[in-house]
Amino acid sequence: MIFDLFFVPQSKNTRITFLTTTIGKKIKKMTKKNIIFGILLLSFHGAFSQFKTTIPLDKNVTTGKLKNGLTYYILHNEEPKDRASFYFVQNVGAILEDDNQNGLAHFLEHMAFNGTEHFKGKGIIKMLEKNGVSFGKDINAYTAQDETVYNISTVPVTNEKLIDSTLWVLHDWSGSLSLTDAEIDAERGVIREEWRTRRTSDFRLKMQTDPVLYKGSKYSKRDVIGDLDIINNFKYAELRNYYKKWYRPDLQAVIIVGDIDVKAMEQKVKAIFSGIPLAKKATPRTYEIIPKHDELYFETASDKEASSTAITLRYIIDEPLIKDSLVTRKNIMNSFYTSILNNRFNELLLKNQGSSLNLKTYFSEISRLNTTYNILALGKKGKTLEAFEEAYTEAERLKRFGAIQAELDRTKKLFISSYDDFISNKDKIDNETWADKLTNYFLKAKPFLSAEDDYKLITGIIKSISLEELNAYVKTIQKPTNQVVLVTGSDQDKNDFPNKEAVVNVMKKVENMTLEPYTKKENNAPLIEKELKPAAIKKTFEVAGIKDAKGYILENEAKVIVLPTTYSQDQIVFSAFSKGGKSLVKTEDLASAEIATVIARSSGLGNFDNLGLKEKLAGKMAQSSPFIGENTQGFEGGSNKADLETMLQMLYLSFESPRFDSNIFTILKEQYKNNLENIKNDNENAFKEAVDLANSNQNPRTFLFNEKFLEAIDLKKAENIYRDRFKNAADFTFIFVGNIPESGLELIQKYIGNLKSNPALKENYIDHNIEPKKGKTVVHFKRPMEVPKTTVYLNLTGKTEYSKENAMNIYVIGQLLSKRFLQTIREEEGGSYGVNVGGNLEQIPSPTFSLALTFDCNPDKQEKLMQIVWKELNDLKTVPVNANDLEDIKKALLKNREESLKTNSFWNSTIYNNTLNQIPFLQDEDYKNLISKINQKTIQQFSKHVLDSSSSVEVIMSPDPQ
Repeated sequence: MIFDLFFVPQSKNTRITFLTTTIGKKIKKMTKKNIIFGILLLSFHGAFSQFKTTIPLDKNVTTGKLKNGLTYYILHNEEPKDRASFYFVQNVGAILEDDNQNGLAHFLEHMAFNGTEHFKGKGIIKMLEKNGVSFGKDINAYTAQDETVYNISTVPVTNEKLIDSTLWVLHDWSGSLSLTDAEIDAERGVIREEWRTRRTSDFRLKMQTDPVLYKGSKYSKRDVIGDLDIINNFKYAELRNYYKKWYRPDLQAVIIVGDIDVKAMEQKVKAIFSGIPLAKKATPRTYEIIPKHDELYFETASDKEASSTAITLRYIIDEPLIKDSLVTRKNIMNSFYTSILNNRFNELLLKNQGSSLNLKTYFSEISRLNTTYNILALGKKGKTLEAFEEAYTEAERLKRFGAIQAELDRTKKLFISSYDDFISNKDKIDNETWADKLTNYFLKAKPFLSAEDDYKLITGIIKSISLEELNAYVKTIQKPTNQVVLVTGSDQDKNDFPNKEAVVNVMKKVENMTLEPYTKKENNAPLIEKELKPAAIKKTFEVAGIKDAKGYILENEAKVIVLPTTYSQDQIVFSAFSKGGKSLVKTEDLASAEIATVIARSSGLGNFDNLGLKEKLAGKMAQSSPFIGENTQGFEGGSNKADLETMLQMLYLSFESPRFDSNIFTILKEQYKNNLENIKNDNENAFKEAVDLANSNQNPRTFLFNEKFLEAIDLKKAENIYRDRFKNAADFTFIFVGNIPESGLELIQKYIGNLKSNPALKENYIDHNIEPKKGKTVVHFKRPMEVPKTTVYLNLTGKTEYSKENAMNIYVIGQLLSKRFLQTIREEEGGSYGVNVGGNLEQIPSPTFSLALTFDCNPDKQEKLMQIVWKELNDLKTVPVNANDLEDIKKALLKNREESLKTNSFWNSTIYNNTLNQIPFLQDEDYKNLISKINQKTIQQFSKHVLDSSSSVEVIMSPDPQ
């Protein structure tokens, strides 16, 4: 279980500089000998485990261990350019807490941002945000049972003082937190509200099942967030003792990945971190063991707000301490196994002849020393045990007879194509990916290889696995020991839960059942059988503001925009749109419109049904998914260079030969029916429904997932709506961005140019005036809750002119409010884990601004927090915003823009939105000018316009005391 902190470099020398303060103390000399990390010993409570790998660390990684035991890893990487990411990895988490410290590992993570030796108070966040590095987005941390990891990401490396200051932040995290009484007490409220927010139905179910899954180990009592009574009342010394005991260099690693001078960075690390002293008496870091058991453990768990009943069979497996190529081979075969069995599960589900709604198999890490193999079954109403029997039968069939050659070939093709894509885009692997891999190398000894060596190792193993080897291995996965069965569901269904005897009897029945081997027929026909010839280009056009983009009008009047880039060597991002969407659908048919593309995407294409299409596309890196939105319809997708034609073939068939499988419709309807039954007690769904109705003034076109929706959906209507929305290629704009091959344009002409069209038919969306009523809308309601929690939503919305300036102003106002609420509601008041705020301006169907916020809180504090919210909003009109906050936001905007400009997804979405809204692209200088013109006066003026001209929607859901 992991908890995040927040809801939501080229250096020439070793001179250490600092941004916010002067270092007055000299670096202390190392006086203690290095403590050997991880001696392999056994104890009553756990093991001193040394995780190792026999696979050498990538030679491009500069690594070392200081005399105080701190390990560092430094890697040069240029994705993104001129940026670096800094990770501070602590090989200690909640599992090391004493019983009277339950929750303090996570609490301590929060305190790392509340004052250190060199950064007083909120100095860390202030220093970083002044340089465009944003809290929550770029600055974050997480705590788990076995580790705590901090990250400061996408730090600009052109400012050496910033680099040095970032290193000093990591230095202070190691052993120089302030941990003042006042800051500790202030953070108690934040943690309380995080506890409240985290207490979801799934979390509560997990708290009921963990004592059985982790029976006999501390994991059963360490949920990371901790005991609320301890959070509220622990003595300051307990937190400081935990910090002093466990935050020490022999359990820590500094990881730096980015566009840096590695040698210079290494010297900085040595200079800054060598002075951190070792503890005089270092407590050994033990690893908790989950005791083995021959008996099948069984537990049921229910919750008032749970959404469905499921049975999960879990096999607890030891995680090897030595990670070598044989372990890698085993892990690949595990992935093969789950891929093959999940495909068989999908076949079973699509036949819709049994009791299952969902079947799934997977491996999951549950501790540093253990993994579980899992089989999950979700049944139709009252059929959970029967669904489990179906799942266990297929698992037994695979165990008994093994996979067939066609399954292995398909799986190999799928995995190799994924790694081909990985190696083709190796230069676009970002800093966070490498840093995460180095984190796992330090904590778990998971091999860390260069992209080339990783590709060679993995693809070599994949190709060498024979059917005989795989099938022999499959027989070893399901062993009749260390088994745990968990039955979870809603309170209303708990009387119908199967008991242990019933589940065990099903397992014995299946194990003694006569089964037939799996067989499969393949469809070797081409995706498209008819011969197509490239259509002519009628004319070309320019794309406003984007000189490298080229526009083409094809013979059928389809509009195509192509932007060649080399940001990623083997990536093409695709999108398409046409105006209309659901706005052109009659109100009584909207339910069918909602499911039209769901059915089309699930039914297959052309001569291939769902399973046949998946098998046909195995190994292909291509996707083209249709959508029907409120005011537009279109496609989203992408491919690598080699599979561009496959993506275009899928697009062609989505227009010309979509499928609407009646069996898929029946399955979908059954799933919806089951979901409807299960969400009756779902408070989040009730809240969303209330918000949607309030924002639409009860408009009959508002989508509500209820019985009326289920009654209204119709397969034939859904098909007719789909065909109507995708009947005219002449009304579409198709956008391709990426490293498009030379044959790309001809392929576009071949497939898009042959789509059906009616150039005379030009459609537009209809504005149905779906908006809140004028003035103030207030909706307050109560719901039964397991954990008392008030959820607040406030939206200020109205009409205004659409412009780049107005769009930027409303966005910045949202960011300013986020900063203010972080300080007032989260930090000062301890009233909420976080307030989500967003400012947005939409042009379609009519220019409309929205300034919306939402948060969870203690019901007793709701009234006071709303007073704070309205005070902050009204202050925007009369009090100039904080100049430093405004400058931080502007710097973050420029930094984010600089990073985004180097991605295909940014350019595709930019061309999409600019073409749809008919606005030109802003060049760099124009964008910088736009940002520079934002000041306290412009924000105050636009805030006044927003607050004076808007209608407000307030929705508050509170606990029912019954």
